[in-house]
Amino acid sequence: MPTIFNEIIRRKARKLAKAHIKRALDDLKYGRHFSFEGCQREIDSSYWQRKSVDLVFSTAYDGPWYSLGSDDAEKGRRRFDVPVYLKGWRNQILAFGFDGWVNPRVIQQYGWIDEVIGEQYINAKHQLDQLDWESAPYDKKNRVG
Repeated sequence: MPTIFNEIIRRKARKLAKAHIKRALDDLKYGRHFSFEGCQREIDSSYWQRKSVDLVFSTAYDGPWYSLGSDDAEKGRRRFDVPVYLKGWRNQILAFGFDGWVNPRVIQQYGWIDEVIGEQYINAKHQLDQLDWESAPYDKKNRVG
């Protein structure tokens, strides 16, 4: 029974997230200012949010925003200041950065992405540089080429 109830909560959360995303895109399209504060009040007063256990609602709600942020990062744009949207955006940009992708327009507009990504990139690169590649175990099955 809890799984059926959790699925209902997930469906309601995704539906609310999609409604908020539609509202945000409409505001952007018609030149109005989008504020997530109204959406946050709606989330906080949601019956399904109150009945949610183990962050089921939050996880389901965050998914569409995270995906939108990731998709926008692929297109080189950043449109909203919603925390989960920014997380999806940052993670996608960071993944691209590790793959060697750099978008000069994004860097010019947002700086070296931002301090969070810049620090993560520098720390990860430093840790990779510290690895002792010569003494790593050699396995012929994993040999490339």
